[in-house]
Amino acid sequence: MIKILESKRLVLRNFCEEDLYYLHEYRNNELCKKYQRWEDNSLDSLKKFIEIENRKSFKDTKLQLAIELKGKNRLIGDIFVYFKDKTITIGYTISEKYQRKGYAYEILNEFIEYSFKKFKNYNEIVAMVHQDNIASKRLLEKLNFKNEGYSEKMKSVIYLLQI
Repeated sequence: MIKILESKRLVLRNFCEEDLYYLHEYRNNELCKKYQRWEDNSLDSLKKFIEIENRKSFKDTKLQLAIELKGKNRLIGDIFVYFKDKTITIGYTISEKYQRKGYAYEILNEFIEYSFKKFKNYNEIVAMVHQDNIASKRLLEKLNFKNEGYSEKMKSVIYLLQI
């Protein structure tokens, strides 16, 4: 398991086998998947997903990182990262049990700061949000992302943060 960064209460790291049941639990939770585009959330599919993501690093174009509750070895969510041209696109999910506790703000704030330092060739971070996901919109605005409007092509509201 490769630790990427830490915040006061969280660790951002690669996925590991121990994450399977926690991942399965929240990926199949109606509230968590309401605004996501996941397809196959079966145990077999998620096991393969973990095996693939576990080997990835920031040298890859796309990767998914685990959000762990520090000291508990407990997966509580994940962050998707996609590098293209001069843009970093992010997505995120926090397990329903851990929502409304400031975890998404905490880990995204740390990731943004980390990105400013590590990825000097990139000049913006983009997040795409389902138009009905009010909590996510508020979170991004709190993190100083600007609402760029709805994209029919992406079926999402586009939020932009200049690095």
